[in-house]
Amino acid sequence: MEVIVSHMNIDFDGLACLLAAHKLHPQATVALTDKQQPTVKSYLAIYRDQLNFSSYEQIPWTTVTKIILVDVGSLARTGIPLKELNDDVSVLIYDHHLQNEPEPGAEFSLIEGVGAAITLLTEQLLKHEHPINSFEATLFGLGLYTDTGNFTYPQVTARDLSIASVLRERGMDVTLIERFAEQVLTAEEKALFQTLLTNSEEQQHQGVTILLTTHEQDHYQGGLATLTRRLMDVTDSDAALAIVRMKDRTYVVARASSSRIDFSPLMQALGGGGHAQAASATFKQKPLPEIVPKIKELLPSILKQAVTASSMMASPVKSVAPTDKIEAILERMFQYGHTGFPVVDENGKLVGVISRRDVDKATHHGLGHAPVKAYMSSRPVTLPPEATIEEIQATMMQHNIGRIPIVENGALVGIVSRTDVIEQLHQQSSVVEPVTKDSLLPHMEKYLPGSTLSLLKQIGDIADELELPVYLIGGIVRDLLLKRQNEDIDLVVEGDGIAFAEAIAARLGGSIKTHDTFGTATWTTAADEKIDIVTCRTEYYEAPGLLPVVRASNLREDLRRRDFTINALAVKINKESFGQIIDFFQGQNDLKQRTIRILHTLSFVEDPTRILRAVRFALRFGYHFDEQTERLAKNAAPMLEQISASRFLRELELLQEEQHLLAGAKWLDRLGVWEALFAYQPAADVWKQHSEIAEDLEATMDPFLTLFVLLHQAENVTKKLQRYALTIADVKLLREWEQLHANEIEEKPLRELHIELSHFSELALQLYGYLMKKPFLLDYVKKRQTITLLLNGHDLRKQGIKPGPVYSTLLQQLFGLQLDNEIRSRQEALEWLKQEAHQAE
Repeated sequence: MEVIVSHMNIDFDGLACLLAAHKLHPQATVALTDKQQPTVKSYLAIYRDQLNFSSYEQIPWTTVTKIILVDVGSLARTGIPLKELNDDVSVLIYDHHLQNEPEPGAEFSLIEGVGAAITLLTEQLLKHEHPINSFEATLFGLGLYTDTGNFTYPQVTARDLSIASVLRERGMDVTLIERFAEQVLTAEEKALFQTLLTNSEEQQHQGVTILLTTHEQDHYQGGLATLTRRLMDVTDSDAALAIVRMKDRTYVVARASSSRIDFSPLMQALGGGGHAQAASATFKQKPLPEIVPKIKELLPSILKQAVTASSMMASPVKSVAPTDKIEAILERMFQYGHTGFPVVDENGKLVGVISRRDVDKATHHGLGHAPVKAYMSSRPVTLPPEATIEEIQATMMQHNIGRIPIVENGALVGIVSRTDVIEQLHQQSSVVEPVTKDSLLPHMEKYLPGSTLSLLKQIGDIADELELPVYLIGGIVRDLLLKRQNEDIDLVVEGDGIAFAEAIAARLGGSIKTHDTFGTATWTTAADEKIDIVTCRTEYYEAPGLLPVVRASNLREDLRRRDFTINALAVKINKESFGQIIDFFQGQNDLKQRTIRILHTLSFVEDPTRILRAVRFALRFGYHFDEQTERLAKNAAPMLEQISASRFLRELELLQEEQHLLAGAKWLDRLGVWEALFAYQPAADVWKQHSEIAEDLEATMDPFLTLFVLLHQAENVTKKLQRYALTIADVKLLREWEQLHANEIEEKPLRELHIELSHFSELALQLYGYLMKKPFLLDYVKKRQTITLLLNGHDLRKQGIKPGPVYSTLLQQLFGLQLDNEIRSRQEALEWLKQEAHQAE
């Protein structure tokens, strides 16, 4: 006998999963616990007959051979009589509680982190093409909406939203969901709620408010989970725990709205389970005085480490002096993209803040020459480095400010902007797990040569001695996360990169080459390895397409200036935190989602070659552009006119080196690049022609030749391509193409063609013949390639013909006769030559 069961105190998600699992396993019997949430009881009072589920008492448990668990991973949480089960009973699991330990030895388990378990089962129904009627879709929807808090809980995924759409198409009744999803409290429930509220106490832990309430009563009463959530909402707490003794059992229900809270450690210690922000446990024969102190003792374990100002602030801080002119501040705001600066006096004391609004107003009134101190806010709101993100948020909202200076012992040590807060909140709410938990060290040990790893550790030790933070950055970090080989070592230093390179060379040997303008150095090790060491810097572009102007900065801004999030990752190599991943911009998330995403909206405008680099990375890794990146790339395509032809062709050469030139050209076409640069979009048949030419003619389709083939039908194509013809061969090809067009080549005997075309290159003739659909030219070139002249100048002299232009004429005539197969051997050629010589006499 096979049985489908869910957890005790069953909710709508569990109930929906029972029905869905029965559709997947129709041979199994559904067993429904009598411990049900009040809203579920209300629903069953009306619809029980349509479900036709059995009670636990109706199941002969000793005959059960297979148990299918839904919305639960452990038999112990189902309430079934475990002692009556045979030892060899097999278990199948459909669950979404990642924090709980699943039943050991399960025959099958589908456990994935989605918002509701019914999402998993509905996906299985769709996969196996099971029909879903409107009644089923509505019950599935009840499970989905209630377990995700109407899609507002942190564990909600895109899969849950997608399934909601499918259920709506299958007839999900949203009015019924609204009726049952929100419970109307009975008089008894209202009384219990008031008692819990009266008995509650608030506890503060690291800026988080936790409401704890206890109660005892001599009878069981359902709905404690609903009441606990209402307690949290009414008191505006970050979390609520209700510990209630009913008859001979004690129930612990926990709910949270803050991502700082994870109940998993607490529930594991108590033997319960659930989600990070919604969990419960049940005790038998344990009084409150025994349980409550233990829970209070464990409360700190539910708090994730606080995100503080020190971990998110920008440092060192770009500041201005009170005597600086407003017009100079406006220029600095443009350079750095900042909307304000702290104002620091000659003693290093923070004396004010100047915002972009202040600067704009002063400039508007013609006061650009005025000093900053005349228009700055002289009472800046500050916070200490240990301020939590919650405190920072509250301070910003209270004072309606977008940046907060961080001050320690009177000194300005950092600044936190509204953007920093948003980035942190986005990172906390992300449902994608990091590729590695905290350290990249395991990947470094596996994919880096041992000598390289040892060298990095030595560099980290030297950095510690000099008190300098040093990071491994760039493509190597991305590739290590992707488990790919990459040995290009680039280091960035929050400090003087050149001085640090000199210190390394002095300690470990080798030589350095410095680039003072950019604050960088290339260290050639004693083993002849080259490592770039860079000062953390920021940059701005005075005009699109120009090289950037560089300024020293910090790691966050150094990473922010890079092209894409997947390339804006860093790994710290200082000893205490060796291997720690620094990911300000969710690059790991984009690696997981296989997404190319730019770091800021003007990225393509500032450096349009990033459009081509984005395409190259997408093709290399099989990634896609995120929606905004695609839109911004299309908008910035005309900016590619402002970069040099050599830079443009170099990017195409890199695509060619990775064997993605044609695919890259097609992608660029979708982005509107060819239309923007040449006012022309290649026709559909041209892409096929490109591939056929490369195959049939065995031509190397380099970037210029690819451009030529794609654009050959455009008006004034030679004029449009002149800018990109950087070699003599390219210039010659354009010139010959024009001449061939002007001559209007028609089919004729090969000897006549040769007289007309002998001075043209084979490539030009082949392209013209192929693209203009003149196959006789292809035949001419093919035969021309295979023929060797049967005579030479020496043979002509032997016939008494005086050297001169006649030699060229005769040999060309002979070549033409060979092309037409009128002369096939040297003997025939000599006889022809004698006749020609005789006639010349």
